[in-house]
Amino acid sequence: MLLDKIYFGLKTGKRLLTKAIAMVAFAQLSACIDTEIVSDRGYLVATAEITENIDSFIGQSILVRNDVLEAIDETGFILDKDRALDGETILVINTSATSLMLLGDRTPEVLVNGQVKRLSLSNIKQEYSLNLDPSLYARYEGKPVIIATTLIYSPDPGDPVARPEIYYDKPLAIKGEVEDVKQHGVFELDEEQVFGGEDLLVVQVNSKIQLYNEQSVIVYGILRPFIADEFERDYDLGWDPAIWTRMETEYNQKPVLVTEKIQLIN
Repeated sequence: MLLDKIYFGLKTGKRLLTKAIAMVAFAQLSACIDTEIVSDRGYLVATAEITENIDSFIGQSILVRNDVLEAIDETGFILDKDRALDGETILVINTSATSLMLLGDRTPEVLVNGQVKRLSLSNIKQEYSLNLDPSLYARYEGKPVIIATTLIYSPDPGDPVARPEIYYDKPLAIKGEVEDVKQHGVFELDEEQVFGGEDLLVVQVNSKIQLYNEQSVIVYGILRPFIADEFERDYDLGWDPAIWTRMETEYNQKPVLVTEKIQLIN
């Protein structure tokens, strides 16, 4: 219809003008997103697997994801074990630039990358210039510890959908199965809860990698509410007017994870 064409033309012109005016004002927010999408296979290790097979992991760099059970101090915390396995919880010493903080009223789930060692308070002091309080850490001496070089919050896919205000504008690494892949770089991460919970919408920006349903991935990115004019302004998505209309209709104001990296996991 002629009126439809005029409408889409005016709307596209408005978005282009808005994008040009606001580019500088929102440069800082956009700079937080590395828009290069990387496909990187990695091995996600269960914490219980480490504690059950300590010698085979000592000295290795590993990736683990689990709930934080308790914080010992500002540097150390305990990661839960995988309940399906027989291993134990594990100590993490955080040497990354990210401080561990509670999110809302719950302890967070985190994704940790680091090296497995046996805890030696004297070695920790020498190698990392950390003076750990012996009264807090003596019971972990000689036990396995992960020296974390990176730390990022890693909620289940349904958590940011249920309580987005806790996670907005925070870097996240969310593990899940790919679902409902769309051709324009949009897909959902499956919420694994049997009852309740909604899937999380993911938007790839610029470079896009081909994904398939039921692939296990970790998606790294920033959570934002979907506001069409802001996404048009901040990202070069390459969507045509029909896609914009569909997205506005189905996802307006809903939380969206804007990706900076997608990691395929074994």
